[in-house]
Amino acid sequence: MPLLAETLVDEWLNRKGFFTIRGIKDGVDEIDLLGVRPTPTGLEGWHVEVQVSFRPVSYISKLTKELQDKLKKKATTAWERPPEIVNECVDAWIAKKFTNRGKSAARERAWPKLEWNFYFVHGVVKYEKELARIRAAGIKLVSLHQVLTDICTRADQGSPGAAGADLADIIHYYESYYGKK
Repeated sequence: MPLLAETLVDEWLNRKGFFTIRGIKDGVDEIDLLGVRPTPTGLEGWHVEVQVSFRPVSYISKLTKELQDKLKKKATTAWERPPEIVNECVDAWIAKKFTNRGKSAARERAWPKLEWNFYFVHGVVKYEKELARIRAAGIKLVSLHQVLTDICTRADQGSPGAAGADLADIIHYYESYYGKK
C-alpha cells in the first residue's frame, strides 16, 4: 500500500503543477515526496509524508525507545496511551519525518534556500488525537479521500503522464462507469 499511495500522491502533486522528487535518502530514512512549483511570488516547496491505512490497528506514531523501555511495551502496541504519551510520541514522529537535522539537510541538498511547507497525507486513523497534535505543529493534513477526489475531478483535464496517471485514469473510469448506474 505505501508505494501505491505515494504514487497517487505523486500524481496529485504533478496535477497541481509540482515538479516532484520521491524517496530522497537521509541515511536509512527517506523523505516520501518533495514538490516544487512556481508561484507569482517565487517558488513554493512542499515536503509530503504519506501514511495510509484503511483498517488501522494502532497509532500513527510508534512509542519512543525510551517509552518502550520505561513502559515495557512494544513500539507499535495498540495500548491506549494517555495524552502526554501521545504528545511525546507524535512529537518524536514529527521530528523523525519532518524536522530533524538530516531531513533539513536533505531538503537543502535537493533545493537550497527554499522554504518548505509540511504536509501529511493519511488514510483512516484509529486515534484522531494524533492528527490534532500533528496539525497543531503546523503540518497540513490531507486525507487520501481528498487526494482521490482532486485526481478524479481533474481527470477530464487530461493526464500529464506522471507516475500515477494510469491509476488516476482507472479510478476516474470506475467512478464514471458506476456513477451512471
